[in-house]
Amino acid sequence: MTTTNLLAQMRQQVSKLYSQEVQTKIERERDEAKRKAFVNQRKYYDDCLHKLEVQNLERISAKMKPLEPELNRAITSLNNALQSVQNTVNIISNISSVSSLIARILPMI
Repeated sequence: MTTTNLLAQMRQQVSKLYSQEVQTKIERERDEAKRKAFVNQRKYYDDCLHKLEVQNLERISAKMKPLEPELNRAITSLNNALQSVQNTVNIISNISSVSSLIARILPMI
């Protein structure tokens, strides 16, 4: 998957994270700490992605190249977690994985 496709897929994931289906699932989560962690991780992921999107895509592309395999795995894992929307901890963990990879790219830009 190319870097441009990765950014598009990340944007789709952020949209899914704000979808009614996911929002309803999170609101039903009884553990307040999990709800807060989800909201915080979702916001962090959205913020990181926004920072990537406003940067010069050519520079980002060059910097993301070495992390493409890790990003592909993290994005695939998050996609799998979002398919079921059943395991809050799994979704939070996968959001965190993608966000931390983005965070590693941002200082290089």
